[in-house]
Amino acid sequence: MSEGTAPAPGAWADAVAAAALVAVDPAGTGGVAVRSLPGPVRDRWLAHLSDLLPPASPMRRLPVHAAEGRILGGLDLAATLQAGRPVAERGILAECDGGVLILAMAERLPPSTAAHLAAALDSGERVLQRDGIAMRCPARIGVVALDEGLAEDEVDLTAVGVGESVVPAPDRRRIADARARLPAARADDETVRALCAAAMALGVESIRAPLLALRAARAAAALDGRDRVSEDDASLAARLVLLPRATALPAPAEPPEAGAPDTAAGDGRSDGGPDRDPSQTEDGGGDRPFDDVRHQSQQERIAGH
Repeated sequence: MSEGTAPAPGAWADAVAAAALVAVDPAGTGGVAVRSLPGPVRDRWLAHLSDLLPPASPMRRLPVHAAEGRILGGLDLAATLQAGRPVAERGILAECDGGVLILAMAERLPPSTAAHLAAALDSGERVLQRDGIAMRCPARIGVVALDEGLAEDEVDLTAVGVGESVVPAPDRRRIADARARLPAARADDETVRALCAAAMALGVESIRAPLLALRAARAAAALDGRDRVSEDDASLAARLVLLPRATALPAPAEPPEAGAPDTAAGDGRSDGGPDRDPSQTEDGGGDRPFDDVRHQSQQERIAGH
């Protein structure tokens, strides 16, 4: 934490909200990337996440240079010699099924480990084919990547002071109720299109990002005791998932040329037709600021600030 550096508005509140969403749906959200040096603020946030998880949910730490056998499992030599037959070690991915994997120093993650984690996040299982053993185990996990580097696509705790990191009392009952409600939580087509439009406007090209944003919005709705994703849920998901991944900010709309008719004060007609909304652009919103990304229905609007 740099001396004299003020935290971004709502940085700690967003971090606490992210912890709650991960606790509701670790595998669906995929987890969270946290940029922070070791210290009391990060420890407090991790403790809060642990307190929110149901008691049966595993929470494991994976050293950055863990051996492949520890990650995937393999032949347990001692147990094999004792049993007189091949005995497989489960590995940390399988051990962490249904819970959260804490990844220390994520910025130094070896490519091979990153590939194993990505495969588990995508498929929800661990595939083991080594030491003469071939087996599959569930590995539905969320990854908390603790990044001490300089990347900016994650929850940032670097400027949060210890006095600001006030943790609300953990409410495991609320998390458990949200987990039970999550399968019924739904977003309408307008919200889905708005999240996709927001991702495009921010230069987020991967389809994974709006999918994760949708899952986060569903978790937010379930956490609030609702079965339908609201605009506020979508706003939170867009702020936590899409904005950190932004590669560009949409250019503001160009002012009208001199002498052009003022359609805003007229009858709403323009060259695009009598029923066209003047706020629309030819590309459906890609050239407008994020806060104004919307489709023809006002219900599709997502306030991303």
